[in-house]
Amino acid sequence: MCGICGILRKDDKPVEPVDLKRMCDVMIHRGPDDDGYFVSGGVGLGMRRLKIIDLETGHQPIHNEDETVWVILNGEIYNFQELRRGLENKGHRFYTRTDTEVIVHLYEEHGLDCLKQLNGMFGIALWDSRNQRLLIARDRLGIKQVHYYEDGTRIAFGSEIKTLLALPGVSREIDYQALSDYFSLQYVPAPRTIFRSIRKIPPACCMEIENGRIRISKYWSLHSFEGSLSGEEAVESIDRELQRATQLQMISDVPLGAYLSGGIDSSILVAMMAKVSSRPVETFSIVWDADSKAFDERSYARFVAESYRTNHHEFVVKPEIEDVMENIIRSFDEPFADDSAIPNYYIARETRKHVTVALSGLGGDEMSAGYERYLGMRLLNLYRVLPRRLRAGVIAKAIQDLPDSKTGSLWRERIKRFVRISDLPFEESYFTISSKVEPAEKAGLFTQEALRAMGEVDDTPARFRELASECGGADQLSRMLYIDMNTYMVDQLLVLSDRMSMAHSLELRVPYLDHHLVETFARVDSSMKLRGFVKKYLLKKVAERYFPKSFIYRKKMGFSSPIVLWLRKDLRGYMLHLLNRKAMERTGVIDPDTVQRYVDEHLNCQHNNDMKLWSIMMFMLWYDSYILRIY
Repeated sequence: MCGICGILRKDDKPVEPVDLKRMCDVMIHRGPDDDGYFVSGGVGLGMRRLKIIDLETGHQPIHNEDETVWVILNGEIYNFQELRRGLENKGHRFYTRTDTEVIVHLYEEHGLDCLKQLNGMFGIALWDSRNQRLLIARDRLGIKQVHYYEDGTRIAFGSEIKTLLALPGVSREIDYQALSDYFSLQYVPAPRTIFRSIRKIPPACCMEIENGRIRISKYWSLHSFEGSLSGEEAVESIDRELQRATQLQMISDVPLGAYLSGGIDSSILVAMMAKVSSRPVETFSIVWDADSKAFDERSYARFVAESYRTNHHEFVVKPEIEDVMENIIRSFDEPFADDSAIPNYYIARETRKHVTVALSGLGGDEMSAGYERYLGMRLLNLYRVLPRRLRAGVIAKAIQDLPDSKTGSLWRERIKRFVRISDLPFEESYFTISSKVEPAEKAGLFTQEALRAMGEVDDTPARFRELASECGGADQLSRMLYIDMNTYMVDQLLVLSDRMSMAHSLELRVPYLDHHLVETFARVDSSMKLRGFVKKYLLKKVAERYFPKSFIYRKKMGFSSPIVLWLRKDLRGYMLHLLNRKAMERTGVIDPDTVQRYVDEHLNCQHNNDMKLWSIMMFMLWYDSYILRIY
């Protein structure tokens, strides 16, 4: 596990080693154990290393026998031992025991097709001196991120945006379309970043640079949505593939454990780890203090820990949010408003005190329909059967007159949104359901200056349409899952898990996103994922092999924070400080009058504006750190 970066000059000037050093220094948290550099004329590679595999000889960059191919890796190649045996049989000589070295020799054998043989999470950069070619690749599911920058004289890349901002001359001009996307979704979807000059390499893509020209190609796609697996065959297939992925990802030369929330996904994972581990599994969970009982799943985590005799660590946290928010926002480099970053920050911090690697249940919801919005779209289809006159008249009026919840419950807000979108096409209705600030609201949120900069085109819904069309004739649920896999999961959840874990030099692995398992999930009939109104039916049937039904069939809590209540109590002063009129006027982006209305409505319990306010607060923190103070 590392952070990687590099520079390729398009002019005749050599790469300055000091620039690579500067890029690596700002991501020392990703690899506190080691650094390494390769510079040859107009190309330079740099890395920071967190030692996981081959602690003694795994220093990067890694090269081939004649030092004509050099590679740096962020992540892990889980099938490297199998690949290594095949390469040694073909005569390749290895000088380390690290997974990184197999990439060099695979490239010698297969060229770009070597990526198709890798099972892992990775950001890879490879320099081929014979062909004067730089390759930068990202894993199939986008678990590891790679960003890049190009101007007239150079191309630079890095695991995090801050590595590029460390270079002289990189513009911090805001991409206003990205800003619009952020307020819709709470994150900036690829390929954009918040900075106009910096872009993200999409998942399952390789960027090839020759003669100063960039070509990005896709090496893997999820094509099959045929739904051929069902019943017990589907349960058995998922159980078997998840066991294989879990065991494969337990390879480590340093202490390893698992996040255990008490939810279905992490519980299955821990049960599978316990089956193959020769020692008790180290498990970790957090819970908020006594004021947040609605988010407390510790009894379920304890049940799993006791059932499988894990060495369980439970952390009760009273969040000191003002003290950690600056660290959190700097970890993302962009505005990022998923409040689950807070519990993820704390559990990573505490887990790292005991282990260097942790497995996570992330991906189970996206693969097996675990979110309420999937039910919402199914209900919407049923609702549309009613005559439009009835829906638009009596029902719509009655629903919109409902008062908002004063406790933070979202069900009334969701019903109102449900009615508003009932006549929209599928892609637009699903985009609206997925949005925290609806398109109609954004016009009032931004200043006139910002609206002019954005223009009239908002192409995020177009991205949803594009992804839906890639599914061909697949059913609606498959299209929703595919959209989420390529947007919400890759640009929100995976970015969150990577940044919060690496902020504490903790490697986080996600067995549910093993690409063979993902392909198997795609072949499962949708009725096995969402059975009537039972979410995540398939994984619950898998869970029945490990846990009693009373444990499985309960209400999902999720890994989040009680933001709605915090903003009215503990964080009230912090919110008012961040959202003061002068600060917002200074940005030239956010309309202060709209924000004041959101604040008043929330504090007076007229409306639940928690996600809108939190999104604005995160933007203000980011703006202060990256634009005003120039982090």
